[in-house]
Amino acid sequence: MALKNQTAWVVGGVGVVGRGITRGLLRLGATVIVNSRSEERLQSLQETLDYPEGLVTVQGSLLPGKASYTVGEALKRTQLHHVVAHGAVRWWARPTPGKFENMYEFKAGCDETYSLNINGNDRLLNMSIEEFTTSSSRLVALHLSAAQNLMPNLKGPNSSYTFVTGDGSGKPGGERTAMGEINSHHVWGLSAALRHELRDSAIICRDIRVGFPVHEKSELVSEEVGDFCAGIVSHPIDKGCLIRLDSFQDIEDLKQKYQISSDGSTNDLPHYVCQ
Repeated sequence: MALKNQTAWVVGGVGVVGRGITRGLLRLGATVIVNSRSEERLQSLQETLDYPEGLVTVQGSLLPGKASYTVGEALKRTQLHHVVAHGAVRWWARPTPGKFENMYEFKAGCDETYSLNINGNDRLLNMSIEEFTTSSSRLVALHLSAAQNLMPNLKGPNSSYTFVTGDGSGKPGGERTAMGEINSHHVWGLSAALRHELRDSAIICRDIRVGFPVHEKSELVSEEVGDFCAGIVSHPIDKGCLIRLDSFQDIEDLKQKYQISSDGSTNDLPHYVCQ
């Protein structure tokens, strides 16, 4: 198996696309670490994948101030070879009343991340600069914190850090919030900057950008994107590049380009049921 005896950490591994990435890496023989603050979501991931032997779930946060402890505890007895950091925003999430510094919390992305608005009806032009600054940096702060704590632990000649980002191009009818849109673009910027900074390092840093629609029932997308991402991780190729997936045909074409097979010598993990 292409990733046998290697360990990968999936940031945002409990969401729709993150599940698929986790599954794809497991199928290629990797030990996969997934963290979440939510024990319930980690249990759901284990159940969905039928409790695979190689899946290690860690209840802990990668947010600033908490990531060092989470990473340190998880890597006490294992080396890390790859990271896949899923940085998209779940546009279908809905605001839930819950005060956070007198604001409403809007859960987005994985359970670690959230955008904040004064209330469900407020627009950007009604926000104070302080509120905007706080809200717009939530997702990118998580991913910078994750990178700062995970990258120094990467070992091996072909170690990699792969961002998986969303389209960030807006949704019809305003389905993505303003803060969700801005947070998505901030992760684009972080990915581009780190890919440039790491161009002469031993770490292969790249970005797979998913440009076609993803929603909470997108299990086929989850599988296809997950298998593709796992295949890219298993190949020491295209350092610093941005790989765009704008259609299922793009996935098939790029699988041929990079000689990625979804079958072959892979673990027998359950496929999702499309609904």
